[in-house]
Amino acid sequence: MTIAFVVAAATLLSAASAAQTRRDSSNAPYQVKPVPADSSGASFKTKLLPRVETIAPSAFNTSPSTSAHLLEYRSENQMTAQDRDLVASAEPAIREDAALAGIEFEKGKWSYQQLVCQALPGHILLLFKGDNGAGDVSQFSAAIPLGGKGHVRIIPIQRRGFSLFSPAPVNPLTIAAFNRIRSSEPANQDADWLATALCYAALTGARPEISPLPVNPTDADLSLTFPPTIEVGSFGESTVRFVDGATGHQPMEWALAFNAKGQLLKVTNSAVPAYAVKPIPQLSAQQTSLAVTRSDASAQGSR
Repeated sequence: MTIAFVVAAATLLSAASAAQTRRDSSNAPYQVKPVPADSSGASFKTKLLPRVETIAPSAFNTSPSTSAHLLEYRSENQMTAQDRDLVASAEPAIREDAALAGIEFEKGKWSYQQLVCQALPGHILLLFKGDNGAGDVSQFSAAIPLGGKGHVRIIPIQRRGFSLFSPAPVNPLTIAAFNRIRSSEPANQDADWLATALCYAALTGARPEISPLPVNPTDADLSLTFPPTIEVGSFGESTVRFVDGATGHQPMEWALAFNAKGQLLKVTNSAVPAYAVKPIPQLSAQQTSLAVTRSDASAQGSR
C-alpha cells in the first residue's frame, strides 16, 4: 500500500508540473519552442569543422623562373625605336608625377635605363637618375603601360641624396604603387615569384644579384647567404626570401610577404653577416664508437 501511494503521488506531481509548464509557456509574452531531443545527449546542435587543407609549395600556383637572367638593363641607345617613342609620349606625365613627389626633374643632369623584367611584361620600366655631384643624387623609377593604355606610375627612390619619407623598399606608398602596376598586367598570368621579388627590388633602387645553389656545399665554405626560397602558409599567404649579394659592403636579405591573392603586403630588408662558415665534418662510424667508449670510460672514472 505504501509503495502504491508513493507512485501515485509522484505521478500526480509530474502531471501538475507539466500542466504548469504549459500554462507558463502559453502565457509567456514571447514564443517558446521546445528544444528537439538529441541522440548524443546534448541540448544544442553541433557541426563538425571542415578539415583544413594543407597547402604545400608544390600546390601553390607558381611557375619556375624560365631564365637565369630575370632582370636586364638596357641603355637608351639599346632600346627599340618603338619603346623610345612610347617613352617620349609618356614624358609629360612622368615629369608631372615627379614634380608632385618633390623631385626636380627639370634641374640637373638626368639619364635613364630600361629595366626589362619578366614579372611585368605589360610595362616599359625605366630607372631615372639625376646626378649633381657627390651626395646630391636623385632617383626614381617609372612604369609605362604598353600600348599607351593606363596610367603612368612612378616610384620615388631618392631625392638629392635622401629618402623622401622612409627608405623606398619598405615604404607603404612604394608597395601600393607596385600593387597598382601589377594589377594592370594581363590577367590569368601565372606568377613567377622570384622574378616579381627581384623586379620590386630593382624598381626601388637595388641592382639585385642572387646566390646560386652550391655544387658541393659540404666541401666548400658556406657563406651566410642562401638561395631564393618561398614559404607558403596554410591559407595561401606566402613570403619570398632572397639575399642580394650585389651590394659592395654587405649582402642584404629581402623578405616580401604576399597575401593569398598575390598582393604585396610588407617588405623587409636587412644586412646579413658577410663572413663565411665551415660545416663540422661528419665522424665515421669507427670514430663515433671510439668517442662513445672514451665518454663512458671518463664517466666511470669520475664516479
